[in-house]
Amino acid sequence: MGPLLHEIRHNPMLWLLAFVPAVFAAAWIAPQAHTLLFVLSVLAIVPLATLLSHATESVAARTGDAAGGLLNATLGNLTELVIALTALRAGEFMLVKASIAGAIVANTLFMLGASFLLGGLKHHVQEYNK
Repeated sequence: MGPLLHEIRHNPMLWLLAFVPAVFAAAWIAPQAHTLLFVLSVLAIVPLATLLSHATESVAARTGDAAGGLLNATLGNLTELVIALTALRAGEFMLVKASIAGAIVANTLFMLGASFLLGGLKHHVQEYNK
């Protein structure tokens, strides 16, 4: 069994990879069906982001904390970068601003707060690597 099939078997979300070719087929068959294309694209980007996350984590495990952290910070927002570049090409500047603001809020406030909360439930005193 190949590594991708093994990963799909253990992570049911990766079954959404079937939507990747579905997006291209729908764009070719019905290019004016914007709502359908949007929904299919959202469903297709979720497993791709999951695979990207696993890939950066695997490389980070082999390269060490500094290089792994840099790689994770760089490629961790690749989906936002793709969305922003696509929106810029379409002239949707407000969408790009909203996407960047949302990514900043999600990464700094929500994820940090959730990490503190979940870490505090198990460990009452937490230590962080500077």
